[in-house]
Amino acid sequence: MNNTRKIFIALFLIVVLPALFYSVYEISALNESEEMISQIYQRQLDAILFSVNQYVLDVASGWATQLENETTHSKFVQIIKANPSIISIITADTTLSALSVFPSQQFANHKSISSQKEMIDRLIRYQAASYRKLEPVIESDSTTIIFFVTSAPVKVVGIVINNEFFINSIISKKLIDIAQNDFVVAVDRQSNGFTLFTTSPEQNKTFSQQRQLWIFPDHIIKIRLKGTTIQDAAQERFNRNVLLIIGMDIVLILGAWFVFRTISREMELIAMKSDFVSNVSHELRTPLSLIRMFAETLEMGRVKTEKKKKEYYTTIVHETDRLTRLINNILNFSRMESNTRRYNFRPVLLNKLISSVLTIYSYQLEKLSFTLQTELSDHLPEISVDEEAIAEALHNLIDNAIKYSGENKYLRIATSVIQNSIIVEVEDHGIGISIEHHSKIFEKFYRVSHGLVHTAKGSGLGLAIVQHIVHSHNGTISIISEPHHGSKFIITLPLIQSK
Repeated sequence: MNNTRKIFIALFLIVVLPALFYSVYEISALNESEEMISQIYQRQLDAILFSVNQYVLDVASGWATQLENETTHSKFVQIIKANPSIISIITADTTLSALSVFPSQQFANHKSISSQKEMIDRLIRYQAASYRKLEPVIESDSTTIIFFVTSAPVKVVGIVINNEFFINSIISKKLIDIAQNDFVVAVDRQSNGFTLFTTSPEQNKTFSQQRQLWIFPDHIIKIRLKGTTIQDAAQERFNRNVLLIIGMDIVLILGAWFVFRTISREMELIAMKSDFVSNVSHELRTPLSLIRMFAETLEMGRVKTEKKKKEYYTTIVHETDRLTRLINNILNFSRMESNTRRYNFRPVLLNKLISSVLTIYSYQLEKLSFTLQTELSDHLPEISVDEEAIAEALHNLIDNAIKYSGENKYLRIATSVIQNSIIVEVEDHGIGISIEHHSKIFEKFYRVSHGLVHTAKGSGLGLAIVQHIVHSHNGTISIISEPHHGSKFIITLPLIQSK
């Protein structure tokens, strides 16, 4: 257990922990990278929107420059003719008392001008500082007046613009040039959300950035990447990389777990083999010691009565048989492992075979005061089996029943026929086996690690050999057992064996 814990800690520190630390670092770095990419993209979009606003301002500034020093009707006619988006041009003195509109029939509402006294004062201050500033005033949903102040003679000029015409004839060219095949750019009226212009008919996707148009305060310009947005692409890339990292972590953890299980299993197997050698040595030593002791006693003539001599001879024969079975177990297990064991199937009366096996144990059962109960079915047919192998399986089951009987010395052997199978039951009232060990007791070298099952010596091969023999006969073996309530092993053999 200590070695297993050390292996687990070593694998955790060498493989799992570095992988987890690296994954956390990579995910954090990925997140920072995606955020940085997103920020760079946002700044690029801001720059694009800024360039559009600057372009619109340059157009309006060009008009203002043409009107700054010459505000005659002929100049108005020239500018309006060259720029269809201009509805009319307004001039006034700085007090807004003398107002002139050209052409007069195009603009009759003076309210938007007369109410801008504060804005005009601000423009005059800018002009005094040698700085010409343009100020937009929303006239209606479709028109905007751009005001500025000329230098000499000082007067107020307003350019009334048709918003939709300006956006669709002037701004649109700039937007198409910007968009090309990479972006979708649109201009919306903010008051009602109506789209005045777009470079793509797709309007169901969210735009990444939007900014107010400086010259047209009631309008916004929006932009996004065509197809998948950079944020979506960055998020998709982030998710894909995270999944890849998590997948690699899972593979590493599963690999570490596989290595841990393999090493643990090998160490358990080594420990089992070590116990096996120790137990087999003890198992061999015990009958050899008894045989030698009784043989030497007989040789020295210390046994005087014939009855005692017979008892000694019987013990020597019994221990010889026990030693022979142990050696056969080891040899047969070796053949099983190398897959070289062969079975000789022939018709056998199973009841007769069981009786023959029990005869061998009669002296031992009598000496240990066992209660033997046999329930052999009278209607048991012949079955094609390897007689020697089935006898070996019964020997192993009976040996276990005797070895682990505890204080309740009881052994029951029963046979029956169910459908097309013969059932053989070997039952004892011994110490029993916990349910968590039921699936493991048929493994080679496995021995229960507590109680009398552990302290009693054994090779750990008996039940593994029994299971191999039964499976080789196309049968099954199962166990019903609880601690302190004994064990029942049930062998099921089909009456018709497949060759």
